[in-house]
Amino acid sequence: MAQQGKESAPPDDNRHERARDLGEAALGKLAEGREAEADQLIEKAKRLDKSALKEIVEDLDEDAGSNPDAAKRAPG
Repeated sequence: MAQQGKESAPPDDNRHERARDLGEAALGKLAEGREAEADQLIEKAKRLDKSALKEIVEDLDEDAGSNPDAAKRAPG
């Protein structure tokens, strides 16, 4: 009997969405200083859909470009 669910590959849209979720989770781990966990999440995301990671990077570039002085501001 063939198993369904985990063993079958998800459709491309789901793979892309899952890869993007993993990439965003990796950013959270990096922000927490948990690089090893972030690396694992990134590797999983790459196996699912590399283009999702490229989108995240593009989004970050756009966000940084919308307010280039954000990093220069002093807290408080």
